[in-house]
Amino acid sequence: MLNHKSHRLIYLIGLLFLAAFIVKTITDKFRIPSVVGYILLGTIFSQSVVGNFSFLSKEFLAWYNYLLNTLNFITVLAVSFISFGIGTSLYIKILKKLEFELTLIVLFESIGAFVLVSGIMLLLGKELFVAILFGTIATATAPAATVMVLKEYGIPGEYSATLMVVLALDEFLALLIFSFMEPLSYILASPEVELTFMNMFLTPFLRVTAAILLGLVIGYISQHLMIKCSSESRKILLILATIIGTSAAAVFFHISPLFANLTLGFVYRNVPKSRLDVSDKIDVLTVPLLATFFILAGTKLDISNLFDQTFLIVAFAYTFMRMLGKVGGAHLGAKLSSAPKHVEDYIGFGLIPQIGITIDLAFIIQKDFVHIGGNVSNISMLILNVILFTSIFTEIFGSLATEYALIKSDEMKTKRC
Repeated sequence: MLNHKSHRLIYLIGLLFLAAFIVKTITDKFRIPSVVGYILLGTIFSQSVVGNFSFLSKEFLAWYNYLLNTLNFITVLAVSFISFGIGTSLYIKILKKLEFELTLIVLFESIGAFVLVSGIMLLLGKELFVAILFGTIATATAPAATVMVLKEYGIPGEYSATLMVVLALDEFLALLIFSFMEPLSYILASPEVELTFMNMFLTPFLRVTAAILLGLVIGYISQHLMIKCSSESRKILLILATIIGTSAAAVFFHISPLFANLTLGFVYRNVPKSRLDVSDKIDVLTVPLLATFFILAGTKLDISNLFDQTFLIVAFAYTFMRMLGKVGGAHLGAKLSSAPKHVEDYIGFGLIPQIGITIDLAFIIQKDFVHIGGNVSNISMLILNVILFTSIFTEIFGSLATEYALIKSDEMKTKRC
């Protein structure tokens, strides 16, 4: 009875959430981004580690591997909630004030990361589709760690305000680039698929357009219902139904849940005359979901890669070139737009963290490319492992870099509490 499969699942989930609580307590105490702790925790539960325990039976290991694969749906849900949060950061009034300055910063830092990372991968002998995938993922910046530093240590100022909007626009542009580059890479990786205008441009364009329309329609209806809700319980149920329902519809129609939910968040932020306070509710509701997502991401990390010289070279090259492209590109964009000196010098320091949306994109690549024969499925796992491994360092270093930028911009609180 104690070894029934359904009971094993309960034991495992209970153990994971207990461990997640301990990790969260430790990371909060030492001011380390909690997602780093979750990934390290997931690594302990990874197949590459658990498989080395000789006292575990083959039957248990087979069930464990099956369980991890069946929980992949959590990735779609996590992506949806993250994208919704990004959409709520896109406020039209702020975008209008800083449109030229922001446009150049976001364009140059994204293009810089894409070009430098893709270029170094080609120099390292990687195939063109692999270089494009690495470059595409490099364009994305995760706002969570940077926003946490701004809220805890920053004071309102021009640097902080500019950085917040750049983070939101960066995610939008990264998703847009991914929507076109990932299908192109898939075609290049599949010899039997012919490269045409239809599958390279028109099909991705129609899918992005359909996702945006879906988000607009559902968002407009949902925010109208939300205004009429007086009960907090009904508001919570409505927002959950809206985000998960949008994701389900997007999956059904084979369009992007990321873009659909990003548009959904944009509608929630800009259409109502008075702001709908849903962000705090989402933050609380998604704590267990995002913790589970990052733990599951950590289970995909293959420990043996840490002793592989080729893997370490790729990981280092990706990290260095991405940081160079982000910081250098943002500096150039700010300079060309005549941004204030402190924004020009330090805006790129807040764009280093990558965990979150990059892992979402890496998971999508892994899911889409695993069905291609040959060595392509191994390449998709390489990309996922590089992102997971390097994220640990970019989160810690990125948080410190953001604090340094706040100090140099005179927007750091004088007293920490």
